[in-house]
Parts: sequence; C-alpha cells; structure tokens
Amino acid sequence: MLGEVEGDLATPEDIVRAVFERARAGDPAVGDLYALDAVLAASKTRLQGRAAIAHFYKTVTFAQGFRPEIEWLFSAPPTVVAVLQVETPTGQLIRVADVFEVEDGEIRSMRACMSVGSRAAS
Repeated sequence: MLGEVEGDLATPEDIVRAVFERARAGDPAVGDLYALDAVLAASKTRLQGRAAIAHFYKTVTFAQGFRPEIEWLFSAPPTVVAVLQVETPTGQLIRVADVFEVEDGEIRSMRACMSVGSRAAS
C-alpha cells in the first residue's frame, strides 16, 4: 500500500495529482503509485502490473515528450477523473480524460479516453 505521497497521508486526488507531477518531471517513481497488479488501458493498449505500467510511462510519456496538465479533477472515491490538456511532441494540444480507481492508497486501474478535443499550441 502506498498510502503516502511526499510524506503526507494521501487522498485519492493527491495520488492522481502525483501521477501527472511525476509524469511531467520524467520521474520513474510514477509507477510506484500503481498497485502491483494494476491495469492501465489506453487506446488499443492494455497493460497489467506495476512494472509494465512504469515501462509504459518511460517509453511513451517520457521518451516521446508528452506533457500532461490537469485542467479539471472530479472525485467520487474510489473513482477520480482527470481531464487533461496534453502537449504532444509536435506542439499539438489534445484533451484527454483519465479515469482512475484508487483504493487503499494506490491506483488499481486507469483508463484513458483519448482526444476529447484538440487544438494547436500557441
């Protein structure tokens, strides 16, 4: 059980915020926020397990230069929905909704609903 983010007792919202803080920073500890048997589903990708999810962040989010920023956060624990603005490596801004299930201080699952809107970065 993670239970703590940055030394404080973490709420589900804190844990989801930490995902994007770590993702923007290129911090490989982003994987530590997920349960050992967590599931991540994005587009045609379905991954299971903390190691596979950490590898996804390393090879997709970090390596390809995606920069997610939270626009809105909606919470009805254990579900937390983050609506994001993501700058792609080409400078395009896309909007994504990520749906997290957070229980016992760790992420059990995350589903990404891709590109609910997009525009060019200014």
